Amino acid sequence: MYTLDSRFTDAAEGMYYTYEEDNQTKFLEINNAFVHLSGIPKSELLAADPDTLFAPESLKKLPQKKKRLNQKGYVYSEDHLIGRNGVKLNVEIHSSKLRWGQRDIYFHVVKDISEKKWIASQVRNKLILASGILDQQMKISSIYNHYAPLPFIEPEEGMQGLSLFSFIDKTDLLKVRRCFAKSMEYRQEKQVTFLTNESYAYGAIKMKATVKPLVNGSNDVTKVAFVLCRADNAEDLAEEFSPLMLACL
Repeated sequence: MYTLDSRFTDAAEGMYYTYEEDNQTKFLEINNAFVHLSGIPKSELLAADPDTLFAPESLKKLPQKKKRLNQKGYVYSEDHLIGRNGVKLNVEIHSSKLRWGQRDIYFHVVKDISEKKWIASQVRNKLILASGILDQQMKISSIYNHYAPLPFIEPEEGMQGLSLFSFIDKTDLLKVRRCFAKSMEYRQEKQVTFLTNESYAYGAIKMKATVKPLVNGSNDVTKVAFVLCRADNAEDLAEEFSPLMLACL
């Protein structure tokens, strides 16, 4: 177990193994992604009680979760973990029970779902055209078209890796850059309006971007979630949607 290969050590998702001893849960091994997510050094994690990483609301459910895991061999849950600086992390955890020699051990895969939760909250309240994730250089990691064509002319090779700023009219570019910089600096959700610089049906359109920096347990920004809405003629946009589609918002 202590010679785990790079598929575990360098996996993109957080992973760790635990075992039970004297009615206490203990870490067996932890990968690099989980260390980065929690913001806690590996040596401190290995010496800690894994249960202490759970926020109070998740800790209350932990005994029942462990019981189901031992009975069924697998359990999925959405939980809140507490990072190094008290940052609350939204995660989903897939846990499996394994047999290792004469001992039962438990394998856990931890995925940060902060962007999923935040984008879902935005979609419930707004007519979203698109949402996605930016890296720390404001380049598009992913973008999802919700209910209408994307508000930009999409290159044939796709939009991944392109800067979001490249689609903004130059007269609004400085304003947008300042907004994004403040959002990153203060770790706060910010909104800004701008004109696109590409033709879209009948020309440039006015957009509103909402951005939310996402952090790890050390409060370091790891990525930026965003949503795009029409900032003008919202009533015209609503007419393009069926009543059933609007009811799902």
